[in-house]
Amino acid sequence: METLLTVCLFIFALTLIILVLIQPDRSHGMSGSMGMGSTNTVFGVSKDGGPLAKATEVVAFLFIVSALLLYLVK
Repeated sequence: METLLTVCLFIFALTLIILVLIQPDRSHGMSGSMGMGSTNTVFGVSKDGGPLAKATEVVAFLFIVSALLLYLVK
């Protein structure tokens, strides 16, 4: 069981890294973080990230769950 959870954790980690790296950049550098020339909300652009963002959320959730399960099994 421990080996299976370790393999799943490794796969989720690699998938999460890949999903984060292939997402489009939403910031505009330093001027985007300072709010210059932008009418966005305080917490950034309030738009849906699409299916790629949803997949990232799901894989991140699975990563956290598998890490907690691995901790409990050990």
